[in-house]
Amino acid sequence: MNQQNFLKWFENQLLMKLEEPSLIIMDNASYHSTLANKCPNGSWKKAEIREWLEQLDISSDPQLLKTELLHLVAQNKPPKTYVADELAHQYGHRVLRLPPYHCVFNPIENIWGIAKNYYSKHIGREGYGHKNAVEMWKEALAHVTPTMWKNTVDYTNKIIQQWWERELLFDREEIAPLIIDINEDSDYSFSDYDSEDDNTAEGIQPL
Repeated sequence: MNQQNFLKWFENQLLMKLEEPSLIIMDNASYHSTLANKCPNGSWKKAEIREWLEQLDISSDPQLLKTELLHLVAQNKPPKTYVADELAHQYGHRVLRLPPYHCVFNPIENIWGIAKNYYSKHIGREGYGHKNAVEMWKEALAHVTPTMWKNTVDYTNKIIQQWWERELLFDREEIAPLIIDINEDSDYSFSDYDSEDDNTAEGIQPL
């Protein structure tokens, strides 16, 4: 999968077929995350960086070094926007992006697993040619029923709620500070350590 194929599928096979405004859950795969507003980085030329700054009505001294220009970019960098998000917005939908490594929050992961498991168990029933593989994959997708989808979404919502409650618990929990008393009344003193060290060293002769 690449950006071009994904965006083509995303618009023609999904966005155009959704009949109601929808919230689309999306992970951070590279082809999902193409930036609509790319910001300058170290590979950009100084002239390109200055042109980018000018587009934001930010003036810069022509004598500035490249590192200084990039520092100016960092100070004025707008929030990231993604091509897929803007495309979805054009059709009246919104994209919600998952935190990295949290695919468990996306019900499609479980549905994808069900379809792949069905495919693996039944592939080869009619042969292993390309046509047979495509037909078997269509059958695997058709195997996923609306009831399976509902159960998976309900299960995912339950997981999200559990994580949310756990995060709230962590926020509320107060951790008592660890305090070590080393005043004169303490049962332990550095003199005790010194005497123990001296006793241990008795009888040891240099080589």
